[in-house]
Amino acid sequence: MRDCGIEDERLMKTVSDSVKFVMEEPPLRPLVLGGDHSISYPVVRAVTEHLGGPVDILHLDAHPDIYHSFEGNKYSHASSFARIMEGGHARRLLQVGIRSITKEGREQGKRFGVEQYEMHSFIKDRDFLENLKLGEGVKGVYISIDVDCLDPAFAPGVSHLEPGGLSFRDVMNIVQNLQGDIVATDVVEFNPQRDTVDGMTAMVAAKLVRELTSKMSKLAH
Repeated sequence: MRDCGIEDERLMKTVSDSVKFVMEEPPLRPLVLGGDHSISYPVVRAVTEHLGGPVDILHLDAHPDIYHSFEGNKYSHASSFARIMEGGHARRLLQVGIRSITKEGREQGKRFGVEQYEMHSFIKDRDFLENLKLGEGVKGVYISIDVDCLDPAFAPGVSHLEPGGLSFRDVMNIVQNLQGDIVATDVVEFNPQRDTVDGMTAMVAAKLVRELTSKMSKLAH
């Protein structure tokens, strides 16, 4: 839509309005597919505005996506979580799988009180991350999965390859063991142009969607 000349403010509003439309039909809960990570901000904004308060966010990614702006664009894929935190849409933001982060990314994390779990300490953090309990005292839990949280050995079809990532089983353990009311999710940054001939990353992304759908549907009943 950006390529068609649509302004970012209008694009963000279009996404938010679409998510609110879905949430007006209970028990439907949004599961949004990217696209790049810029969609998370308008989705989270819509969810919290509809529910009337903030959520806890579990964000799995190789990058923190919390820069104030990227290439002059405050709605960039690299800035979505800065907008979320500025807007008061999250009480807690846990970022897992981080292995490409700058000084600004860490400073922004400290500014907003973000819990950043980098891959160099994953062995130490594993037990905590595989037994998360989130969402109590707020409106629920939002899960955002950037496919590049996975090591390229498991998901090569992404725009920004970052070796040294999570295994698929690591991600499943974190998501499946999570305790909390999941009110919405997104899966983003799959790039089919960089996938293998047999569609390896597409299969992995589809599996992530299926597992999230299953967990959300169980909690909704």
